[in-house]
Amino acid sequence: MKRPATAFILVGFFVYAQFASAAMSSTNYNIRWDTLSAGGSDTSSSASYILRDSVAPNAGSASSSSSYQVTDGYRAGVFDQIITSDLFIQNSTNEREITALSSTTVSMTSTTGLSVGDYVAIVQDYGASQVTAIGKIQTVGVGSIVLDRLVSGSSSPSIDGSNDYLYLLNGSSLTLETVSTSSVGTGILAFEVTVDNESGYVVQILEDGELREGANSIDDVADGSVTLGSEEFGARSNDSSLSSSTFDTQDSALTSSAQEVVSRSTFAFDDRSFLTFKIAGATSTPSATYSQTLTVITSGNF
Repeated sequence: MKRPATAFILVGFFVYAQFASAAMSSTNYNIRWDTLSAGGSDTSSSASYILRDSVAPNAGSASSSSSYQVTDGYRAGVFDQIITSDLFIQNSTNEREITALSSTTVSMTSTTGLSVGDYVAIVQDYGASQVTAIGKIQTVGVGSIVLDRLVSGSSSPSIDGSNDYLYLLNGSSLTLETVSTSSVGTGILAFEVTVDNESGYVVQILEDGELREGANSIDDVADGSVTLGSEEFGARSNDSSLSSSTFDTQDSALTSSAQEVVSRSTFAFDDRSFLTFKIAGATSTPSATYSQTLTVITSGNF
């Protein structure tokens, strides 16, 4: 097992959403939603509440599958929030060795503490060159679990039981490895986003300052790779198609300006992605507990 961590990252997030509804319009008029009713008003609101009221006999209903939702009946076409986003943070204290991965079945000595619905990260060869995938537990058995699907980067993990781990993604803050000259510490921050507009969404991230403790701070990665023995800190996205940042091709520095780390151009349903954070120390790096606060912004493309 690895040593206790001395780098902590607190993560908060903000979801930017707009209002949308079915509508018909012309040059002079706009019908937001048409229906046969006995009366009532369209929308009433105050500083804290919004009310859409009408008098009509027809009730609505909803049905759904893994990828679609259909809502029919009276006023079924009025939608409010059109984007949802959840963060999942690696819990480094809940680390367990895994021995094999076959499709979405993960084998390990003990499944104690794992439950259906838990989000997990699968890590091959923990460290600077680790290969990661994330998924949600679908079933828990004796010595194995089955995930609903695996989401990875350009390559998927190949597990042989040597330096391979499973982590629960239920942490409250991201805890990295001890800042050391003998190992590169890592941590996973995962996202799951649903957006029902046709243009997709973006996820951006920014920091409140350097990873620091008092006057001491860890240098940002500058050469595209967090390297053993060199004091560096950065992150890389599993999204390989970013256009406005380098997080898709190399370990990149976090800044106080929002940077794109995930981008989608179409409708997304429970779409998952993740960042891999890396940290390394040099012989001159002071022993300290370093921390910072990150803000994650998820917004729809309108």
